[in-house]
Amino acid sequence: MNYDPQLYPPPPSTAYPSSGPYVAPPPAGYPMKDAPNPQNPPPVETKSRGEGFWKGCCAALCCCCVLDACF
Repeated sequence: MNYDPQLYPPPPSTAYPSSGPYVAPPPAGYPMKDAPNPQNPPPVETKSRGEGFWKGCCAALCCCCVLDACF
């Protein structure tokens, strides 16, 4: 069988132009270091944990102790 270079040219060295690795764009809303930040959110105010938080912690601890004693 004869090989005809006109019918079957050699494949190109690269299928795509090599301009470096493909980098996916960041997700929407992701802060960019070069872009200005148009939204300046107000500082978040933290609230102290009230009595309900500690009551819940004590109830959970007591529940775990009771379950441990029963089983």
